[in-house]
Amino acid sequence: MGAVRQNVESVRQNDARVRTAVIERMSYQVIGGDVGGTNSRLALYTVPATKLALKEGRMPPGTILYSMWYRNSEFTTFTDVFKAFLQEVAEAGATAKDISTACVAVAGPVAHNEVKMTNRGRWIINGDRLAKEVGLKRVVLINDFVAQGYGLLTVDRTDTKEVHVLQDASPEPGAPIATIGAGTGLGECFLTPGEDGYYVAYPSEGGHAEFPPRTETEFQLLEFLKRRYEQKHRVSVERVVSGPGIANVYDFLAEHYPDQVDKSVDAAFRAAGEMGGKIVSENAKPGTLAGLALDIFAGAYGSEAGVAGLKWMPFGGLFITGGLTPKNIDRIAGKNSLFMEAFRDKGRVSPLLSKIPMYAVLVEDLGERGAHWMAIKTLLEHLNSGNVLRGVFKGAATGSASRAHDGISFWRSQTAVTMVGGVALASLSFLAAKFFRK
Repeated sequence: MGAVRQNVESVRQNDARVRTAVIERMSYQVIGGDVGGTNSRLALYTVPATKLALKEGRMPPGTILYSMWYRNSEFTTFTDVFKAFLQEVAEAGATAKDISTACVAVAGPVAHNEVKMTNRGRWIINGDRLAKEVGLKRVVLINDFVAQGYGLLTVDRTDTKEVHVLQDASPEPGAPIATIGAGTGLGECFLTPGEDGYYVAYPSEGGHAEFPPRTETEFQLLEFLKRRYEQKHRVSVERVVSGPGIANVYDFLAEHYPDQVDKSVDAAFRAAGEMGGKIVSENAKPGTLAGLALDIFAGAYGSEAGVAGLKWMPFGGLFITGGLTPKNIDRIAGKNSLFMEAFRDKGRVSPLLSKIPMYAVLVEDLGERGAHWMAIKTLLEHLNSGNVLRGVFKGAATGSASRAHDGISFWRSQTAVTMVGGVALASLSFLAAKFFRK
């Protein structure tokens, strides 16, 4: 009997070594993409099976194998863009059958994995149809600002190259996280922990809420904007808090204070067309109309951030994102900045806002990070959805509710590959066959 036990144990040990060797040599390939009105960026990542884990405050796992930018005007459909990328990927040595998952962030509302691009009217992208057309296993579409929300989960709050701390309050574990970001428009979204312990981002059209004037000048600005956009009662806050919004504010001031117009700046502004806001920002010196325009922008931005704080009470963190944030950090950062003063100016509930941790995000690739994060998360969900790999990628999801809501992963170890005793030999045979066919 002793010899039999010894033989059985030897078989088990050999089986475990084979399983471990197979898993360690496996890898997955995923695509992360970011599609705007003008350009599309797609990147192919390779991820070792032993690195399949997501942790808040860290970049998603994976090494870029290939990435490309494409000008959308050169393609009839986004499918054509994707096929062009896969063709270049194939020339680099990878094919669609090797790619497990793709996640693409798109500028527009996503419903049932489909979007009609808000700034490319003829582009309708359906993720399921796209997957079939290009030969991928799955393609997931997410709204571009939802991607920014997931991108927040990769930000290291202690790294001054990534964030500037605006309000140094302690984050509350498991509390909501929110973001508001000014760029071409004004985006907002919020995140709460899901049942699996990962944060889930939800879209918002908060940028289209009403612009709330707070000063006499801003009330006059509102009337100017109502005439410009032929609105009887209201205009959206992004008509002020955005790049085009800065241009709107300058236009109002130039009309309201014609004797203070700098002719050279004004000529450059008029010649810049849609980039007029950039000219204003570059010439925003104290005592000038351009400077005043930036002051009004910063105050309205901070006020809307305060509204977001009241609506979502993001004691897990409120992140100020968007391309205009790092470019105007001098008007945003600082306890007594115009932005922060407007943020706190909420009457009786102002003390509540002082408990929200706040960060100005300095990196400008949050959308790409978020698409990468969601590609990995989607792959993990697939691997843990009851297929033959479930026992291998099970993870220890047995922590307390507070642990499950810590915004990281529900895996307790830092690796998502936990070798579990009793994995079926049929699963091992499948893994080995899959590996040795490569």
